[in-house]
Amino acid sequence: MPTILKIDFTPDSVSFHLSDHRIITIPISWVPKLENAANHIREDYILRGHFVFWESIDEIIGVKNLLNGSIVPK
Repeated sequence: MPTILKIDFTPDSVSFHLSDHRIITIPISWVPKLENAANHIREDYILRGHFVFWESIDEIIGVKNLLNGSIVPK
């Protein structure tokens, strides 16, 4: 399982750069807490291997969720 190395934001998306050189980009609207957060909050994340944490908005995204599509809103 690859790890998350870096995250980039555009006004409409968030991209996760993985250790296996893949980049997974999703619409930011799929993560309402990030969509509604100010830019300085979005950029205030902690990378821990297979997970990224935004403590101030209580959001966690894992590589497994990105790869298996379970982050897609219902």
